[in-house]
Amino acid sequence: MNFYDKMGLTPIINASETYTILGGSLMDSRALQAMAEAASGFIDLNQLISAVCQKAAELTKNEAAFVTTGAAGGIILSAAACICKGDTAKMDMLPVTDNFEKNEILIYDGNFHELVPYWKLIKLTGAKIVSVKPSLDAISEAVNERTAAFFLFPASLYEKGIPACEETIPVLKRLGIPAIVDVAAQLPPVSNLWYYTRQLGADAAIFSGGKHIKGPQSTGLIVGNTDFINSCKLLASPNCRIGRAFKTGKEELAGFITALELFVNESEEDKFNRQLLLLEEIEKKLSLNKELHLEMIMEGRLGTHQPLLLVTLPKGKTAKECNQFTRNSKIPIDIGVYPPEFEMQEDVIFLNAYNLNSQCVDIVVNTVLEYCKA
Repeated sequence: MNFYDKMGLTPIINASETYTILGGSLMDSRALQAMAEAASGFIDLNQLISAVCQKAAELTKNEAAFVTTGAAGGIILSAAACICKGDTAKMDMLPVTDNFEKNEILIYDGNFHELVPYWKLIKLTGAKIVSVKPSLDAISEAVNERTAAFFLFPASLYEKGIPACEETIPVLKRLGIPAIVDVAAQLPPVSNLWYYTRQLGADAAIFSGGKHIKGPQSTGLIVGNTDFINSCKLLASPNCRIGRAFKTGKEELAGFITALELFVNESEEDKFNRQLLLLEEIEKKLSLNKELHLEMIMEGRLGTHQPLLLVTLPKGKTAKECNQFTRNSKIPIDIGVYPPEFEMQEDVIFLNAYNLNSQCVDIVVNTVLEYCKA
């Protein structure tokens, strides 16, 4: 009897995305082994954090890096670093920032301002959030002596209606305003780990550790310049400041850095082709139902470098009902349902092979076909 059996739960096959609500992704056995090894003894945590973060910086080709608790923890630490500017006295005052010289953080008021609400976490630092009209000219108008930073939340979809990072970051650099980019789910390609910082010049970029990197779901990564990352470290656990709540243990640190090394070193072509082969097998088997329209696309839901299979269901069938059916099957399956902002027809599902293996193929195919016949 495994753990889920003991809890009276049935595991779900993830054919949709690396959603937090499903547990992110599946960890490699080597990362799990590293976690077990780290759990077998004690270590000076500060030394371990330093060693892991130095290795993370090397792997991501950045000046510095810090491992925290998910991209959410990265947002809060980064916001705190922006308003404290390395001043430990200010760090000890958070979240009271009324007397700070700079305590305002700018964000774009774009089309998906409320649909991508992670910016709200900035408020936990005591910083004031200022919404900026979605234009480059509006940035200069919004900047004042209290501006601490500009936070960006880019993706191929969510940048619709607002200037892209490639346009925005140069403006911020000219104005001397720190640019922080939350790209939690914008992997692969692996080059995004240094693209926003090394190529575009952002002061920091924030990634999830438990999505495509396949580290522990409770981890995240901040990369950027040395001074900025040092501020994040001072704010974070094991220090008794705002980041004490975002504690990464020795096991998570070991699992994350192992997963990151595997992610960086594995061939992108091999990763892509592994997913593509599984989706092509699913496509071939689903094609036996002539009522289905199948389309393979070579880009992930948010512009990531991975294939997706789009399936248009038979007349009268909807993606939402399909997912309800597959989730309630004997072996539950989560299939991809596009939310309204994607402007996709309600009868289209997507299948993502990132968290699938060959043993899942027939189960996914047969369950979707069963729904189509229901």
